[in-house]
Amino acid sequence: MPGRVSRRYFLKSAAAAGAVALSRYLWQGKGPPGQAAEVEEMPPAPTGPSTTLLPCSLYLPLVLTSPAVAHGPSKLGLHTILPNQAVGFCQAVREAGARVAVVKALDWFGYVRKVKKYSPETVTVGRCSGLQWVYPSGDPALKARQVMEEHMKYWVYEKDVMDYWEVLNENDPPSVEGHVWLAQFYMAAMDIAEENGYKLAIFSYSVGVPEWYEWEAIVETGVFARAKAGGHILSLHEYNWPVMSHRWGEQMPGRPVYEDRGVLTGRYRYLYRDFLIPRDEVIPLVIAECGLDPVLWQPGQPTNHWKERFVAEMAWYDEKLREDDYVIGAAMFTVGGRGAWSSYDYEELLWPGNPYGTSFFEHIVSLKDG
Repeated sequence: MPGRVSRRYFLKSAAAAGAVALSRYLWQGKGPPGQAAEVEEMPPAPTGPSTTLLPCSLYLPLVLTSPAVAHGPSKLGLHTILPNQAVGFCQAVREAGARVAVVKALDWFGYVRKVKKYSPETVTVGRCSGLQWVYPSGDPALKARQVMEEHMKYWVYEKDVMDYWEVLNENDPPSVEGHVWLAQFYMAAMDIAEENGYKLAIFSYSVGVPEWYEWEAIVETGVFARAKAGGHILSLHEYNWPVMSHRWGEQMPGRPVYEDRGVLTGRYRYLYRDFLIPRDEVIPLVIAECGLDPVLWQPGQPTNHWKERFVAEMAWYDEKLREDDYVIGAAMFTVGGRGAWSSYDYEELLWPGNPYGTSFFEHIVSLKDG
C-alpha cells in the first residue's frame, strides 16, 4: 500500500524544498552512522573521527542525440491487495497475444503461481505488509538480518514463482546520512537474500523521494553496483494528480530544466540519466506502485471522477516508460482494494464494455506488436 504519511509529508515540505540550500558534500562514513538527525532547513555538515568530507562528484547527464521513441509492448501491470480477477486478466491478455508486464502482490501471494502458469513472461514482485519501515540507527547489517529473517518466513512458499521481493515500503530517512544507512542496510540484505536464493527489489521509495543530492550520496555507497552484480532490481513508486503529466518538465531543486523528465512521474530518469547510465550501474526498474492519487491534490484541481480519465492517463505514462529499456513495468494501484484502499480499486477498467470507455485490456493488447 502507499504510505499516506510519507506522501503527505512530501507535499507539506515540497513548497519549501526549492528554497532549501542543498548539501554540497557527501557523507562518507567508515562505519554505520549513529541516529539520524532531525530534519533541519540547513543541515550542518557532519563531523567526527569516522567522517570524511569530499566534494560532490560531478556527473554529466545522459544527453540524447535524438528524442527517445516509445517502443515494445505495454509496460503496464497490476498491483493487488486481493487477487480478484488478476489471474483471469493475465490469462486473457496472454491468450490475445500480449502480456501483463508486472504483477505486484501484497501479502496474498498464492495466486501468483497461476499468473506464472498462464503468463510466464509476467514479472512478479511480492511484499509483506507487516514489517515495512526501519529507523536508520545502529548497525545496518544487524537490522538487515533481523528484517530478512522476519520476511523470509513468508517468502518460502512462493520462492519458485516470485521473481523479486520488496523488503521495506516508502522509507524516507530524515537526512543524507539516513539514506546512506539505508543503502548499507540493502547491501547487507542482498547478501542474505542471495544466501537463501532470493532476489530483491530494493528501496521502494515513495513518490517525490529522494532528492537529487540524496541519490548522489546513495550511489556513492556502491549499492547499485552491488545490486547489478547480484541480479537485483530497483523499486520506486510514482503517483500524480489530477493527470500523470502534472509537473512534467518542471525542474527538481538545484537541477537544470529537462523537458523529458518529471518531478513526480518520470522522476526516476534523474537517477538513471545522471548517475546509473554514466557509471555503468544500470539495474532493471519496476514502478511497484503508480496511478492517480487524490492525496496529491492541490487547490484548484479536480477532486474526483478519476476513473473517466484513468486509462488514458496510464496510457500516456506507459508511452514514457516504453522509451526506457531498463524499465520492467509499472504496477497500477490497485486491484482488490479494501478498507481505506477500496476507493483506489480500478478493476472494472480492466475489461472492455466498462461504463468509462476504453479498457486496459484493449490498451495492452493494442501494443502487442509494438
